Amino acid sequence: MGCAPSVHNWNGFVGSQNPANKFRSPCCEFLLHNIVPGRRRGENDALATTAAQDNDEIDLNLHRLLRLQPPISIDVGSGVDPCCAGGDESFPKVIFIFGGPGSMKGILTQELAQEFDFITIGIEDVIFSYLPQKEANTVQNTVEINELLRRNPGIINLRWVLQMVGAKIATAHTNVQRFIVDIVPELSFILKSAAFTALDHRDQLGEFDKKYHVLFALELYISAEYQLLESGPSSSFSASPSTSKNKKETDEERELRQEARQLLRGGADEADKGRLEKRLESFHECAEPFLAFFRKHKRIVRLDLKVPYDEDLFRTVRQLFVDFGFGRNNDSIRVVLFLQNEIQVDAIDTEYYHMRKIRLGDICHDKDESLTNQIRAIRKYIYRTAQVGEHILVLLKGLNTTDSKRNKQRINFIEYRTTYLDYYIRSNSRESPRQRCKMPFRTITSTQGEVCLFPEAMSARLCKRIGNIFGEKLSMTETSESVRVRFFN
Repeated sequence: MGCAPSVHNWNGFVGSQNPANKFRSPCCEFLLHNIVPGRRRGENDALATTAAQDNDEIDLNLHRLLRLQPPISIDVGSGVDPCCAGGDESFPKVIFIFGGPGSMKGILTQELAQEFDFITIGIEDVIFSYLPQKEANTVQNTVEINELLRRNPGIINLRWVLQMVGAKIATAHTNVQRFIVDIVPELSFILKSAAFTALDHRDQLGEFDKKYHVLFALELYISAEYQLLESGPSSSFSASPSTSKNKKETDEERELRQEARQLLRGGADEADKGRLEKRLESFHECAEPFLAFFRKHKRIVRLDLKVPYDEDLFRTVRQLFVDFGFGRNNDSIRVVLFLQNEIQVDAIDTEYYHMRKIRLGDICHDKDESLTNQIRAIRKYIYRTAQVGEHILVLLKGLNTTDSKRNKQRINFIEYRTTYLDYYIRSNSRESPRQRCKMPFRTITSTQGEVCLFPEAMSARLCKRIGNIFGEKLSMTETSESVRVRFFN
């Protein structure tokens, strides 16, 4: 991956003069000299490599926080309706998505599903669901499907695949109207089937498009794709967290840790590069006939990420979909920070972290109201007023902690960490905050996926109670009430 190379001074560092390290940015140099334990100026590289490999407590989130990414450029084809989210609400809205290694396509589709109520249709899932029926249940699992396709690659064709995608849409369309189709498979034995080796998909896509009228193809393009080969192989971003020394490590954090070691070693080995080159080549060969169809109809929305793993992608696509007219599910909040007093609030640069401060007393005026009703009132208020990319700071002055009602929902994950607020919120500001907030946090991932932060001074029991209540999804009655207030107040 790596950051964008630069000749500018960055915290006292400039890009390495060593030709072997010409693709390191000043941010990476700063990381390797100051953040990786055991690595200091003038220290032996071999010793530093050993120290970095042995230390599993390196906080590589700092690398993600400190690096600067080039802006993402957007090219919207003239055939794309700027108000494409509108129209007949009963008619499904279908988008195709294309993105290879380093594009973060998988995480993006999850984000769109959560925030805009899209259903993701993956092509592997379609084949695994419907191929056994096509073959009279002679194949029952992935291994048997693999063997069948290897023996007879022509057993599935694109027309059948798209018909099954249509069946998926028809099955789910009673409850949802938005679908993202991830048409390029990841598995090599599916990529080699007749459905994906043809060079012309015009007829099959034309039939599908006539029935569903695909809004556009979302192409996640990386102009500096070469950085993948120079900084090491990509890894899957699927959610399969592991645990190391009581710290839950995500796949992304594991990849960043591996990346830093590769930077110290000078890049990926040839075997890794070979595998990654094949993945990139297979993706482009498979995607091009699909993209050619949408290119002809001028219905491609192309985002140039410039570099792999550009985290500004989520913010950019979020705003893009809002501009197209897709309504957000405002009951999905990024970070909610609960504080008990004004002193704690004063320590937060709310403008830098894009946080909006709300007070419990301004929302729930009855001090005798139960804890449950107070937190639900906060939840409804946030649902009614939340903006794109916004985080919330809640001042809990006047909180009633004597609520006797018990909630049976479980907390997904609770974590204790002393760190900067930057660990949870990545600011897009090019300036530094007036002060960086570093404090011990209790972190709760609520049942609805929000990150709820509490100061360590709050009891774990109270934090869990608030997290449970806050994590309950709003009922239809509460949602309707919030919408009425939004439009008639």
